[in-house]
Amino acid sequence: MQHLLKVLAAIIVITYSLHLVNARNDLLVFSGVAVILAALYFLFRELDQVFEQLKSKL
Repeated sequence: MQHLLKVLAAIIVITYSLHLVNARNDLLVFSGVAVILAALYFLFRELDQVFEQLKSKL
């Protein structure tokens, strides 16, 4: 359950940072891209932990 909530939180962060990428200010665009990349890193790391947990149960 905790992994699912973390994955959902990362997806929500990515969705809201897309608004920053569509901004007219360069600083907001670059910060939006940085937030998206950080969220994707967190998302893939969390999914890797989930798959490792599933593999250990099999």
